[in-house]
Amino acid sequence: MFSDVIKIQQINDDDLPVVEVENEELRISIIPDMGGKVIELTRKQTGTQFLQEPPINYSLINKPKYGEEFQPPHAAGFDECFPNVSPSKYIFNGEEIILPDHGELWTKPWEYEINPKGISLWTHGKQIKYRFTKHIELSGSTVTISYKLENLEEYSFDYIWSAHPLLKIKEGDELLLPSEVDEVILNWASNTNVGHFGDKLEWPKILGNHSNIDFNYVQNKSMSLAAKLFTNRLEEGKAGIYKEETNESLVFSFQTNQIPFLGIWLCYGGWPIGSNKKDYTLALEPCNARPDSLEEACKWKDQQKISPHSIECWEVDITIVEGKKNL
Repeated sequence: MFSDVIKIQQINDDDLPVVEVENEELRISIIPDMGGKVIELTRKQTGTQFLQEPPINYSLINKPKYGEEFQPPHAAGFDECFPNVSPSKYIFNGEEIILPDHGELWTKPWEYEINPKGISLWTHGKQIKYRFTKHIELSGSTVTISYKLENLEEYSFDYIWSAHPLLKIKEGDELLLPSEVDEVILNWASNTNVGHFGDKLEWPKILGNHSNIDFNYVQNKSMSLAAKLFTNRLEEGKAGIYKEETNESLVFSFQTNQIPFLGIWLCYGGWPIGSNKKDYTLALEPCNARPDSLEEACKWKDQQKISPHSIECWEVDITIVEGKKNL
């Protein structure tokens, strides 16, 4: 029987602090100064690292600048998108602002505090005044991330939050989705054969019934395809991936009254556009609004809104278990 003794240490690597939090089952590593990014999620029994790693060591990567486009080598690990995902125009307090690619949080240094059960990290908005906090705890085979958003403005504002965990994948890995997911909405695809923005696609045959490709399974990088998809509103807040090679499942769990959607990022050698070095990864993204553009989300009336000087909280669990998890 595993105990829940938590070990926390800070490692200074070339002036880039990395905080490691571990118990007997799991180890996670976080870079507070690089958007509060989680760079490691490892099951210690097998040594399986579930998060996508960059082509070079994190200590060699320049810290991102506000407004920078989200691209490799920063496109790795697990960060947060807020208050938008794709670049967005937004009218706030009567003035138009431009919210940057991937939101504001990933380019900001986060303050942090270590406590006996885990780590709390927080940062503040730039164009809108808010405080965004996440508290990370380990218990057995589960990582719990508790989020808190505080509106520091005299006005309400609309927002999107999306978890953005880029996963390390291998051809044949299996996506684990609730049985209710039989249709997805297309946000973007590298190939117009998939469809166009807003199209409803059958899942898992997003290329149509003429195709025999089952996208419940990770495809080869040679497919040269990337697509961002959204589920409809979910009743069951679960999604995961099964790695047959190691016989392990990683599963996200969330309350759908707070987090009603799941974003699915399939990147099988089809992105970044215009680059010879394409990514090979997958992201399962619990999110509270869709699509990626805040402007469009407001048109769809799928956005979230927070009142002046109020607080919103939500939570995501990530569990790693042996065997194929039945959702």
